[in-house]
Amino acid sequence: MARPRTSTPTPVGALLTAALPSLAEPLLALAVKRDWPSLVGPQISRRAQPSDLRGGTLTVVVDNSPWLQELTLREGELLSRLQARYGADAVKGLHFTLGTP
Repeated sequence: MARPRTSTPTPVGALLTAALPSLAEPLLALAVKRDWPSLVGPQISRRAQPSDLRGGTLTVVVDNSPWLQELTLREGELLSRLQARYGADAVKGLHFTLGTP
């Protein structure tokens, strides 16, 4: 006879992350891209978008130099928001680059 379940269901993402550590960063990158507008606000999200997450460093593509400078000055604030949402070990740094978001 099977024993009854006593725990709550575990999200599939958590199971995959635990089972396949190599998927942790790609799954986190998708979550950051999905949550970006709510993390940084509409004004920044119109000008800058996350593009890549490697080794804990999130690359953010910014559409012009003045905004690149602004975001560089606000790097600590943005990193704090990301770390509050995903954990200090998940996103360790930000790298801003010019391009088309």
